[in-house]
Formats: sequence, structure tokens, C-alpha cells
Amino acid sequence: MVSHPSTLGVILAGGLSRRMGGVEKTLLRLQGRTLLEHVAHRLAPQCESLILNANGNASRFDETSLPVVPDSVPDYPGPLAGILAAMEWAASNKPFVEWIVSTPSDTPFIPLDLVDRLHAARNNSRSAVACAASGSQPHYTTALWPISLRDHLRQALVSEDIRRVEDWVKRHDLAMASWPNEPSDPFFNINTPDDLRAATMLSNALLGSKRLAQDAPGEQEFAMVELDLSGLKCPLPVLRTRKALLSMKPGDQLHVICTDPLAGIDIPNLVRELGDTLLEQQRNETGISFLILREEHPA
Repeated sequence: MVSHPSTLGVILAGGLSRRMGGVEKTLLRLQGRTLLEHVAHRLAPQCESLILNANGNASRFDETSLPVVPDSVPDYPGPLAGILAAMEWAASNKPFVEWIVSTPSDTPFIPLDLVDRLHAARNNSRSAVACAASGSQPHYTTALWPISLRDHLRQALVSEDIRRVEDWVKRHDLAMASWPNEPSDPFFNINTPDDLRAATMLSNALLGSKRLAQDAPGEQEFAMVELDLSGLKCPLPVLRTRKALLSMKPGDQLHVICTDPLAGIDIPNLVRELGDTLLEQQRNETGISFLILREEHPA
């Protein structure tokens, strides 16, 4: 239950993804969802509403239904520009909101108590700004900001050429809300293909821990079902995959192999329709493979 002042969430996706080779990092998939979907799913219940700070053609985010707010300062000056854009958007569109919380679009494990704890840290220290930390490592772009600072921030960006979030934050009283970074860092961020692979491993480990907790104290074995649909043309791969999933119990995994390229669209759509989880999708010279987790559904 939200107990803090009304707060607008902004997901920062205004960068150029240079370390991903220019690939749209925000739309990369982890366990069947985009990184943006992961962040929005965790942040939305904590906020009055969400917006997305992104530059370029906004239509690539049409499926999110989030308002897309570009930088109001040109030439990609960094995350401070996204924070400023969110402050100015809130002042015009949400005049009753006095706070924004920012988080990068590549941190899919952010805490579910992020906003509550940032407000508590700010309140306790009577600070203007509060930022998150894991262990002793501060995360200056995962932070709570008063919208009243928007003119000061514009001055710093436009007239003083301040670019680093840390440099501007240190001009104000700053509170820290810290989370443990063991056994995993809740602010793990994805900048490179290796980071994405590490995030997949972490997500699998967290999912496994969740399954074990749900099954305790008894033990339950989960099946891995192989389904080779090579040579079949749509809609047969979708129909066979649906039939297989509906016959499986929660926690079972289905490994599907297809050669019809349309399956690359139709099977992920089927997984979303059924409410299951696409753990992995890989394409190679011979076809496409999918690893699907059968979720628990109401009777």
C-alpha cells in the first residue's frame, strides 16, 4: 500500500546505448519481457503514474501506453536532461504532484519498496533529494527529486554545462536509502551483452528460489517437455504449443523447436495470451527455439 506523497515515476531511456552497439537497450528481452516492461511492472504500483523519457521516434514505444517525454535540452546531455524533462512535464501535466522518482530503464530488479524508502530517507534527514544505494555504492539516477528544483536544474544544464548527476546532486542536501547487494544487487544494470546474459542467470536463480519457496515444505518435481515442430507451417506450431502448455502443470518448462519464421511472432503472442513466461527465444540457421515456463493460473 502506497503511504508516501504522490510521486510521478520517470523511466530514463534517453541514452544512445553505445555499449550495446546502438541497439535499443530498453526493448531487449529478459525472460520474455522487455527491460522496460520489467522496470514499469515494478515501479508502477509505487507511483501516481509513469512516464518514459526517450528521444527519437516515440512510435517504437507504442505498445507501452506510457507518455513518452523527450529531453527539453538538445544534444543528449545525459540523464540530468531526462530528470529535467520529467520535472517540467509534471509541472505542466500533474500540478498536484510535487515529487518525481527516476530510475534507469536497464535495472529490471529494482525494489518494490523503492519509493517508500526514498521518501522515508528524505523525511528522516530533512533532505531535498534522496538516492538509492546498494551496499556503499550510490545510484544517483535512481532517486527522488522535488519538482521545485526544476529551474535550478535547467540553469545547471544550460548555463553551467553540468552533465554528471553526481555533480548536481551534491549541491543539495542528499539522503541515502541503502539495500544489501548480497546475494544479488537490486540495482544491477544492463549495459552490455554480457550483462544481459548475467541478468538472465540472476533472473533464473530468483525464479528458482521463488519456486522452491512456493513448494516448501514438500518437494515437487518439475518436468522439461521437448516439442519438435520442425517442418510444420503456422498455425500448426501455435496449436501444438497451446495443446502442450495446457496439459502441463505449473513450474513445468516446454522447449519448442520450429522452422516456420512466423512462429517467432505467433508463439510469443500465445505465451502472453496464456499468461505464461517466455524464458528464452533463440534463432539460428535452422530455425527458432523457445523455452516456456508454465505458470500457475486460477482454476
